[in-house]
Amino acid sequence: MSAIALLMGLLVLSYLGSLLVGTGKTRGLASGIEFIGLGFVVGPHALGLVERPMITEFEPIVQVALGWLAFVVGLDFGRVEGRRVQTASTALGIACAVITGLVVAVAVYSMLEVVPIQGIEGTSAIILAAGAGAVGAETARNAVEWVQGRWGARGPVSRLLVDIGAADDLAPLVAVGAIFALAPSPGLTLSLPAWGWFAASIALGALLGTVTAMLLRGAEDDAVWGALIGTLLLGVGAAARFGLSTIFVTFVMGIALAAASPSRRALRKIVIPTERAVLYPMLLLAGARLDPTPIVENRMLLALVALVLLARILGKVISGLVVRATAPAARPAGAWLGIVLLSSGPVSTACGFVFALRFPGPVGDTLLICAVASAILGELVSTLSLKAMLTETGEIAPAVVASAPARTASIPPPPPSASASAVAQSSTEIPAATLAVSEEKALE
Repeated sequence: MSAIALLMGLLVLSYLGSLLVGTGKTRGLASGIEFIGLGFVVGPHALGLVERPMITEFEPIVQVALGWLAFVVGLDFGRVEGRRVQTASTALGIACAVITGLVVAVAVYSMLEVVPIQGIEGTSAIILAAGAGAVGAETARNAVEWVQGRWGARGPVSRLLVDIGAADDLAPLVAVGAIFALAPSPGLTLSLPAWGWFAASIALGALLGTVTAMLLRGAEDDAVWGALIGTLLLGVGAAARFGLSTIFVTFVMGIALAAASPSRRALRKIVIPTERAVLYPMLLLAGARLDPTPIVENRMLLALVALVLLARILGKVISGLVVRATAPAARPAGAWLGIVLLSSGPVSTACGFVFALRFPGPVGDTLLICAVASAILGELVSTLSLKAMLTETGEIAPAVVASAPARTASIPPPPPSASASAVAQSSTEIPAATLAVSEEKALE
C-alpha cells in the first residue's frame, strides 16, 4: 500500500467518524477497539498492507492527531453534556485514577526489582512502571455513555459514573507529562532538571491557550479554525522538538483556553464534534503500530502485561470501595462497582501511543500493548457488568418479553344429525304446501 492510499483511507475513516457524530447514534464498541484490530490486521505484523517505514513517515500527522484529541479533552474538562461536573465528583474521579495508577506502577516496579529484564534498567524501569500506571489509570466515560445511548440508562449511579470518567483524565495525562520530563530529547543545548521540563510543559500549554483566547476575540468562521489549528501546531512542534509530551501540552492548552476565553461555550460546540473524526484514524494507526514482538520474544514482558491487568483490576476494586464509601448515590451499585470502572478508552490508547512513539523498543511497545489489553478487558468485563448493575439498580428497564396470546382450539361444529335434517327439510316444505292451498282457495 502506498502512502497516498493510506492517507485516503484515513480520510475516509475521518469522514465516517464525523458522519456518525452527525447522526447522533451510538455505533461500534465503546472503546473503539475494533479500529485498533483493523489497524493491526493491515499492519506490518499481519497482512503487511501498511509497512513500518510508512507508519514512521506518518508520525507528524499522528502527533497532531493525538494533540488535537488531548486539546478537545482539555477544552471540555470538567463538563459533561454542557453541564459542569460537581467538585466532589471531580475530586473523586481524580482520586480513583491516582489510586489505580499507583497500584499498577508499584506492582510493575516491584516485579522489575525482583526479576530484572534485560534492557530495562534504571530510568527505563522507572519509565515503564510509571507509564504502566498512566495507561492503566483511566476509567472511560465512553462505556457509560454507550450504555446510556443503547439501553436508555438514566439515574444517579450512571450520572456519577459519567462524572468520574470525565474527571479522571487529568491524572494519566499529567503523569505522561511528568514521565516525559524525565527523558527530554538528547542533544539539547538547554539543560533543565525533570521538574523544570515539567514546569516548561505547563507554561507552554498555558501560554498557547491564553494567546489563542486573545486571537479569537472578534474572530469569525475561518479565522477561528486558523487560530486554533495554528497555535496547536505550534504547541505540538515545540513539544516534539524538546521531547515533551504533546498530549500534555495540548491538554493544558485546552484548559487554559476554556478558562481565558469568554466564548468557551461556542468553541466547545464547534470543536467537540471533531473528536470522532480524529479518533478513528488515530486508533487505526495505533493498531498498525502495535508490535507484539517484544512480548513474544521475552515471556517476562508477557507476564508484566498480565500483571498490569491484574493490578488494574485490584486498583479499580479499591476505587469502587472508595466511591461507595464517599458517595451515597453509589451505594445501591453493590460491592463490585470497581469492575464497572474497568472501562478503558481513547485517553489510555493515546497515552500508550505517545509512549510507543517517544520510547520505541521494549518500553514503548509494551506500554502500547498494555493500553490495548486494558481496552479489551474493559470491553469484555465492564460493559456487560455495567448493564447488569444498572438494570439491578433500576436505571435500565428490564426487557419485557411479550407473551404470545393463548390459542383456543377451534372445534368445528358437529354435522347436523338426521333428525335435525328432517326437521329443517319439513320446515322448508310446510310453507310451500300452505302457499299451494291458499292459491287454490283464491281460484275458487
